[in-house]
Amino acid sequence: MLTHTPRVLLSALPLQLAFGITFAWGAVAPLVRAHDHWPALLVGAVFSATPLGFGIGTVAGGRLADRFPPRRLCWASLALLAAGFALAFAAPSGLTFVVGYAGVALGMGGGVALTGAVAALAQVMPSRAGAAGGLASAVYAASAIFQAPLISALAPSLGWRGALEAVGLGVAALAAALLTLMPALPARHDPPAGLLLNARVGMGAALACCGATLGAFAAVNLPGQIGPALAGAAAATIALGNATGRLAGGVLADRLGPRRVVAAVFALDVAAAALLFARPGPAVALAAGLGAGLALGANAGILTRVGSDAAPARPNAAFGLVFGGYTIGASTGPLLGAAVGLPLAWLATAAPAVVGLTALTGARAGGRPRGPGT
Repeated sequence: MLTHTPRVLLSALPLQLAFGITFAWGAVAPLVRAHDHWPALLVGAVFSATPLGFGIGTVAGGRLADRFPPRRLCWASLALLAAGFALAFAAPSGLTFVVGYAGVALGMGGGVALTGAVAALAQVMPSRAGAAGGLASAVYAASAIFQAPLISALAPSLGWRGALEAVGLGVAALAAALLTLMPALPARHDPPAGLLLNARVGMGAALACCGATLGAFAAVNLPGQIGPALAGAAAATIALGNATGRLAGGVLADRLGPRRVVAAVFALDVAAAALLFARPGPAVALAAGLGAGLALGANAGILTRVGSDAAPARPNAAFGLVFGGYTIGASTGPLLGAAVGLPLAWLATAAPAVVGLTALTGARAGGRPRGPGT
């Protein structure tokens, strides 16, 4: 299986770039508000629909990844991407962007792509589940580091919609070309039937939800709040933190266990929210955005290890369920923040992290067994 490693890396990782364009929405959002006058709730809904669809995609994709070859799931994800893009770009409107672009293409398609890629990477990295998931998730988040500035640079000549379409379709075409290199890895054989949502999976999903609200809200709103001149830099900074956190979180989860990583996630969320609530200058705001991105990323990066620890016989399905909790938090954050309004929204979207940290501390003080995400 080790002989397949280079081809799996070369095919599975670029696939994540095609779906990671979702994090570039923070750079696009100020342009949408300025030129098309979309209300804040609609702009937030486009971002929120992605994790909502992503949750559906990861839950379904995780179950399918325990039964079908990874390559088949990866091609299915590109089919969903093409269908959603066709709807949004052929008939652009707020509704088609929420449903087609965000929900179907980047959401459901992205969830299936991640579970397919993780299943492939886990076969060639069998003893490093956290690193495998963190690597795939990091590449997904890292795409906005170059996509957000590129879209911002193209927008004056193409418009925000044209820039988004050009970058999105270009990266998707590259991902499809490289996916032809993926070897025909086998499916897992005869996964056991029965109830999968045990206490450890449930706790992992709940804590993942608590750690995702602030970072998702920051990804949508901090670029606009910091000003048009620095919007692209803010989006790229959050994306850099997100990507770094995903890789570091996965690697550290293999070495230290997810409990310590998720405690650090909650602490970073609270600190970043306190700084942003104080309406700091651009430098401090960018630093806080980096912290929020690191927390959002590390929270996602540990989840492959959480799933494999919680249900060793069905790791892909467990990963899908736990990641579903993460996507609920990520979809709730922008909507909650838009409903509350700035600057109080920073504290409101960090409140779940306080709840999660309290639950984590209480579980430890009570002497209960440590679950995978606890």
